[in-house]
Amino acid sequence: MPQERDVKPSVFERHMQAGIQVLLVALIIWAGTELVKLGQQSVVLEERLTTQGLMLNELRQELREWGDTYYRTTDARRELDEREGRIDNLNSRVSALETRQ
Repeated sequence: MPQERDVKPSVFERHMQAGIQVLLVALIIWAGTELVKLGQQSVVLEERLTTQGLMLNELRQELREWGDTYYRTTDARRELDEREGRIDNLNSRVSALETRQ
């Protein structure tokens, strides 16, 4: 049976292991703080998107109200064309009645 020997790591190995552990802990802390920052930024962006969505809804409502308030050129042209057509129709009827007499 071979004898088991207690092999103690050297001072350099212990210092190296401690340095690696410190480095790993520092990296974990750094990653955690970066995740927290990303979370905060995503919350800020989400809040901005919500605010912009509300502003868009308000603008849509204002546009609807303006549509009710103001008279569009195309609507005015269409109604004017209709009235001119009616006037032309009435003029032709009057002319027809005048020629009968």
